[in-house]
Amino acid sequence: AVVSTQSTGNVTEPVAGNYYPVNSRATIRDEKRKMQLTVLNDRSQGAASLASGQMEFMVHRRCLKDDRRGVAEPLNETANGRGLIVRGKHWLFYSDLQSYHLHRDIGLDLFYSPVVAVTSGNEPETPSRSFYSTKAAPNPYLNLLTYQPFNDTATLIRLENTLHVSEGGTNISVDLANLIADKKLKAFQEMGLAGDRPVKDTVEDLKHHLEFDQGTTITLKPLQIRTFVVTFG
Repeated sequence: AVVSTQSTGNVTEPVAGNYYPVNSRATIRDEKRKMQLTVLNDRSQGAASLASGQMEFMVHRRCLKDDRRGVAEPLNETANGRGLIVRGKHWLFYSDLQSYHLHRDIGLDLFYSPVVAVTSGNEPETPSRSFYSTKAAPNPYLNLLTYQPFNDTATLIRLENTLHVSEGGTNISVDLANLIADKKLKAFQEMGLAGDRPVKDTVEDLKHHLEFDQGTTITLKPLQIRTFVVTFG
């Protein structure tokens, strides 16, 4: 959240104009005490800091009249004759200014929290397991961000180095051939972040981008995300 950034032009929405989307967390700092308060949320919300030392989150929005933002209708979701009520969860984390990696880890834990499935049938219980191969070198800051079908024969994989260099982050090397359990790598191609075109069409200096890669081993720099289309044999 940013404190009152609208300082130019004809400001007609001093509150709404300072709300920003928060997907995982927002932080407010006390530079004098070298401390910060981080609020982690369980879903995307709007947040603002309209006064020094304050943060507010918009958990749910209901408008009985059109807000003149192009939709031309009110935002009035109802069920059984009553307006819907959303109750989100928020976690507070109070720490010093150098604890980015701690609340980043908490945010990932919340995002990847287990999903409980219930069935009335007699389906055999199959315990969930990690995608990671036991051959992969363990690294707490390597995040398998995406693992999904790309087409009938290939899989889209995104890998992330979650630690910033100011937090002690270093390069992480990953052997794609030993990354996914029970899968044998046949071929791979790096794509742009969106996964819609080859990486050579999205970066200015391809040689610099690939400078630490060797064979099937790729390198993630601090806070870097790389996308690959992988084919398994």
